[in-house]
Amino acid sequence: MKSKRILALMSTLLVGATAFSGCGGKQTGTSEKDPTKANLTVATYDGGVGKAWLEDAARRFEKLHENSTHFQEGRTGVAIDLDADKVNYGGTNLKEKTLTRDVYFTEGVEYYAYVDRDKVADLTDVVKASMSDYGETGTIEDKMDGAFKNYLTARDGKYYMLPFYDGFYGFIYDIDLFEEAGFYFDQYGDFIGLDKGASDTERAEFEEAKSNGPDGKAGTYDDGLPATYAQMIELADEIASKGYVPFCYSGQVTDYVDKAIRSFISDYEGYDAMLLNYTLNGKATVVDTIANGVVTKTKEVTITPSNAYELQKQAGKYYALSMEEQLFGTAKYVGGTYNAMEFTEAQRTFIYSKYAATRYAMLIEGVWWENEADVTFAEIETQRGEKKSDRRFGFLPMPKQNESLVGTNQTMLSLNSSYGFINKNAKNMELAKEFMRFLHSDSEMSKFSAKTSIPRSLNYSVAVEDRDNATSFGKTLIDMRSNAKVVYPYSSQQLILDNSSAFTESKWFSTALVNGNEYSLLFDTFSQGKATAEQYFNGMYTYHENAWKKLNK
Repeated sequence: MKSKRILALMSTLLVGATAFSGCGGKQTGTSEKDPTKANLTVATYDGGVGKAWLEDAARRFEKLHENSTHFQEGRTGVAIDLDADKVNYGGTNLKEKTLTRDVYFTEGVEYYAYVDRDKVADLTDVVKASMSDYGETGTIEDKMDGAFKNYLTARDGKYYMLPFYDGFYGFIYDIDLFEEAGFYFDQYGDFIGLDKGASDTERAEFEEAKSNGPDGKAGTYDDGLPATYAQMIELADEIASKGYVPFCYSGQVTDYVDKAIRSFISDYEGYDAMLLNYTLNGKATVVDTIANGVVTKTKEVTITPSNAYELQKQAGKYYALSMEEQLFGTAKYVGGTYNAMEFTEAQRTFIYSKYAATRYAMLIEGVWWENEADVTFAEIETQRGEKKSDRRFGFLPMPKQNESLVGTNQTMLSLNSSYGFINKNAKNMELAKEFMRFLHSDSEMSKFSAKTSIPRSLNYSVAVEDRDNATSFGKTLIDMRSNAKVVYPYSSQQLILDNSSAFTESKWFSTALVNGNEYSLLFDTFSQGKATAEQYFNGMYTYHENAWKKLNK
């Protein structure tokens, strides 16, 4: 890797300092944007994270290398041609296409399907290269979760793609409404709020009065939010009693609700116990007895690939099912009737509800929702003069099952197969690899978090100045992510690799056999009264115990 940059230059980069080489038109990679410079073509999936982050990063990279001559003989500088598209660059479609660009960022990727097709470049040297020229002491590999690393290298010890962004699902809450209507808890468990025109002194007193939240600490991002499952139900009741609707969701994509509820599993079980679902090796504490909706007796089981269906008895899975049944088993907390909204319609309804007769307190969505809703925010700015930055939303941290668990660290589950990779036949491989290194520097990932409100799937710190530029929602997510452990749903366990269809998210976490009927959509099952949480919990064990006999071993 040739590298002739100096750190001092990086600190003086200006986003608009040079003319960006453009993002218009579908380029085939056969022409060049600037024949006087080393050219690089980049494609990105224009979905939840959009393209603005990449446009900004490309400008900074071009500025950094404006005097570079080593990427291509006889040429000075770099020109990046960026193309963004939501159809052609989606992971599933892209897998079947001939790659025509040098660098890609996409989601919905089957990692080993791409590797098997021999479409992507070996990035091992990129991942293992020192990042000292970016002012760092380690490598990109050092920033990766250990289990994720094992998965990416399980085939031959090499890396072919780099993790892109985290896919957290959960409850997005309207901070303004929570304050105005009094939906925060105080230290005594009572609800408190804050008048819209409150003075600085009154706001300080309000913040001081808030409960410590699920992390058990005062003065952090979760103060005043429900600390336990019981408080979560109490909050939903309070919201409904005041004439608001607790939850907005997509009736066409109820899997979003199921994914959000799975966060209860990871947070209850914790990192190590949750990871057993992907390693299939280790000691597990599983349910022995349930009485009156509470796990009253547990037992320890040694998990191996031969009996890993026993993991379906993890208590976190029962409690998550119970929470979904309580929150969505009736239409009480969703406005009295179940809807049929498409997911972008749900986003729009939630945002516009501030000005409507029916106001929603929370939206069930993925962390990329703000970017997807940009059109709606722009409409509101035009119609009402209220900017996106004026609205305050937050990402609700998972409450704890009981008070004894309050104060334990949060464990988050990232459910998004998104990656960045380089075309094996890239025209300028050295330039492509250097661009990937640049994008995975702490500085660039910090800027990504601020621009998109979404964390990258690596370990890094977001700079204070970047956090200051994030939206209100982005700030809560940045703070939450920095204090949590993240489980990535990838496995290097051979049994799983050989039976991947039996271990998909919907199969492993949602499929049950109840009274001879197979179910896999939790929201639909509970809302239609087809099973109770305890029946579903036992049915998951039954389904997987039976399925185990059919696995390739």
